[in-house]
Amino acid sequence: MKQVLSPEKSIRLKAILRLHDSLNCDTLLDTSITGLSNNKHMRELKKDLEKQIIEEIHPYKIYHGNDAKGQWITYLPDLKNEGKRRKLRRTTYEELCKALIEFYRDQYHLDMTMEELFQDWARFRRDETSAKPGTVRKDVGLWKKYISTATPDGKQIGRMRVTDITTKLLYQYFRSLTKDREHTHQAVTNIRSVLNGMLGYAVEREIIASNPVRDVDIKRLSFKPTQSRPDDVYSYEEAQKLLDYLRTLEDDPFVLAIRLDFNLFARIGEISGLKWENVDLEKRSIYICNQITYEPQMNDDLTFSGKKMVTENYLKGCTDQGYRSEYITDDALEVLKKARAINPDGEFVFMPFGKPIVTLTFNKRLKKYCGEAGVPYHSSHKIRFYTASTAYNGENLAQISRMMGHSQVSTTLHYLRDAKQNEDCSELFKKLGAQRGSNFNDN
Repeated sequence: MKQVLSPEKSIRLKAILRLHDSLNCDTLLDTSITGLSNNKHMRELKKDLEKQIIEEIHPYKIYHGNDAKGQWITYLPDLKNEGKRRKLRRTTYEELCKALIEFYRDQYHLDMTMEELFQDWARFRRDETSAKPGTVRKDVGLWKKYISTATPDGKQIGRMRVTDITTKLLYQYFRSLTKDREHTHQAVTNIRSVLNGMLGYAVEREIIASNPVRDVDIKRLSFKPTQSRPDDVYSYEEAQKLLDYLRTLEDDPFVLAIRLDFNLFARIGEISGLKWENVDLEKRSIYICNQITYEPQMNDDLTFSGKKMVTENYLKGCTDQGYRSEYITDDALEVLKKARAINPDGEFVFMPFGKPIVTLTFNKRLKKYCGEAGVPYHSSHKIRFYTASTAYNGENLAQISRMMGHSQVSTTLHYLRDAKQNEDCSELFKKLGAQRGSNFNDN
């Protein structure tokens, strides 16, 4: 294509083929939309795109031969002989156009760089999948910081062609990333996830036949060790000191929301999305079934602007375990009655300034109150660590996991800290070794 297309035409061809590709992608078929691939408007759009390629992009004339065969004829660049061209013949005009589209599509895919693939993948996830904008933004950050400018084998990944990415090259990249144990296992997993998503998308688009990331076993790599820190959450004494201070303040939605958060196992988005219709003060029950998130909006150039409030009737993890009823403690009951007095007609329990709580503002207020109470500040997410750790008694892990809305108990284990800062572990050893009163002789 470089021999015959101007830079302007090349850019336009890529834009047209990107849209044309999206119309061929099977995963775009939503089960709620019957027969999308046969939809009249989609077929017309696809034909219009192909017509634009033939009439505006293809640089050679298309004509009908005058010989006995009467074939349709045009030319294509000869990829084996630079600067030359080769004749293309087909029996019908439609068959010739189809061959041209396949040629340009194959060339577009052959020349696609990893940078171009990432941009297409990010826009695809924004427009055609349920991926949250915040997740896409994190992936954009990982791509820019760790992947695009990396140079395994002396080549910059972002400028490499997708078809040149191999499992061997990816092993070189991951080993260079982890040889000094600078990154945790989770960080490397996140980076691998971006590459896996990109190249899986390339397989779906038929740019490559298989995904080389699938053969990269990161268990063979070295990682930065991680260590749980009991001081990265509120201790029991700190939580009580903060809550005592909050009771001295004038009741407002933020003060009450923070107090309620310490009485539940809820996420901050679930606190923000809590509706009065899901609160039963008489039965002392809160049904958690909504969450509110504030998502950044991704532009076509992969920059992000503004945040949009999104009310969702599904919870993080998108599993049935997210929907749950939690008990209203005496303290929570007091908080909810005060919240009702402040906001008797609102849809949501907490509506400062007439709108649901924003996580960023919640944490700013939490930090302010921690400073005034003389307590180390930890974010709203660490309140979930505190409640899980404080409620854990060594036997109720499954119950706590259910209240946390986790589908796996192993996830809940991550949240357990020694919230009371108890260093005495002697109780754990009392039943170990030979026990008195056993049937065995002391000797």
